[in-house]
Amino acid sequence: MFLKLKSCFANIFEIFLNLIYNKKCLICSCSKTDDLLCKNCLKDVHFLSCFPHRIYRDISIYSALLYEGSVKKLIQMLKFFHRKSSSKVLASLLYSYFKKLNLNEDYIIIYLPSYFLKTAQKGYEHMFLIAREFSKYTGFKIEKNLIKKIKYTIPQYKAKNRIQNIKNSFKINQKYIDKYKNKNIILLDDITTSGATINEILDCLINEGFKKIICLTISKVQK
Repeated sequence: MFLKLKSCFANIFEIFLNLIYNKKCLICSCSKTDDLLCKNCLKDVHFLSCFPHRIYRDISIYSALLYEGSVKKLIQMLKFFHRKSSSKVLASLLYSYFKKLNLNEDYIIIYLPSYFLKTAQKGYEHMFLIAREFSKYTGFKIEKNLIKKIKYTIPQYKAKNRIQNIKNSFKINQKYIDKYKNKNIILLDDITTSGATINEILDCLINEGFKKIICLTISKVQK
């Protein structure tokens, strides 16, 4: 009951924020344009090269943007401050990058899932919101049920051993394996640092026979 009430208040708060910040830049609150990210704040967005930034078990992993400046603020707004409209900007930036990859295939979109208690507490899955907006741009279908997170983990940036923290945290839904095993899959995530989380999910998929996968993360932490 408490979680439902908290989710309800969070949604009301989001509506309130949307009324306040309507037609304003999410970063600087500039109201000179109708864009959620003004031209000045867009200058602070740094796109990365259109080549795989890492290969794991023959799977290409791309990262669209550097995790800094406006991008870092947008992701934090979405994850921690209920600014759901940030998902629209992030998906738009991700799509701008994706178009440059010239991957002329139809894909099924999956995304890094949250543990159900975290979703209930927050009232939404931030990666689903991004995936939904990305789906509108691409026309690709989202599959929410292929991967589930089955274990609570502390945030990876807080973990001393990231590999151990995320180990055995995800499970593939057996009902969907035959349906999607031979489909082209895009795995979306927001931030990549060590790659431990993506590696764990890819292990789950590859071990179940999935082969046609690319990973696309919104941002990459610069080491």
